[in-house]
Amino acid sequence: MSQASSGAARCRVCAAALAPGSDRCPQCGADQGAEACPHCGGVAGVSAHAELRFRCDVCGGPRVPVTDARVKRSGRELPLLQKARAAASARSVWRAAGIAASALFGFEVFLFAVLLLVLSASFGLFAAGILTMAPVAVFALWALRRARSRGQDIAPALDAAWVSVASDVARQSERPLTSSGLASTLRIGESQAEELLALLEVNDVVRGAVSPAGEFGYAPKLRVGAAPASEAEAEAAAHALAAEEEAFAAGRAAEPLAQRTAHVDPTKR
Repeated sequence: MSQASSGAARCRVCAAALAPGSDRCPQCGADQGAEACPHCGGVAGVSAHAELRFRCDVCGGPRVPVTDARVKRSGRELPLLQKARAAASARSVWRAAGIAASALFGFEVFLFAVLLLVLSASFGLFAAGILTMAPVAVFALWALRRARSRGQDIAPALDAAWVSVASDVARQSERPLTSSGLASTLRIGESQAEELLALLEVNDVVRGAVSPAGEFGYAPKLRVGAAPASEAEAEAAAHALAAEEEAFAAGRAAEPLAQRTAHVDPTKR
């Protein structure tokens, strides 16, 4: 945010006055908590999305927002977000191909019906119609099936990316992390934050703890390991951890995190 001479907060895009604590401009809608997008590299905000949860305001790629500037991202979520974006793009392409093939098949059926009315039915006409329409129909069904298959790859990759970022937040938390604290940091609901914390506990990232004030939370479990010898090894290790987190998130359930939050009760831990 930019600051006016009077000290009032103003939008970084249109310079409109912002209400105290506002994270989005009421005039242009720009997100004030902007950071570099891992897909396009642009410094832009994010907007809520029904399927991708949050997406870049510039390129539309899926992102995981973090409101706390002190949190250092490990980068393990990047290949997972890229996989989710690639799956969404491939689904759009296959869906468009399936719709186009379906439209062509419909036109061929109409043309064949007209030919039957104008010309008398014959074996040659039927054979030509089947040889012309069958490949188009098969391709349309195959393309739509591919679109559905690619669409099913989006949610597991996003789940794993969110688990990875939540792991970064938990490991860097100076006090036991609560569901409300994680929800505020990741801009999600408390029910989703509870689900993420439960996944982190099962994945041996955090453990239940009680603060001196008597508040229940989750403290990170320290892991000590040898540092990678080179940047290439560090990148390979990050990709391996991302794949591990994706497999773990996919193995928990096939539904998105937002739909799997009803059975987590931290008070019973």
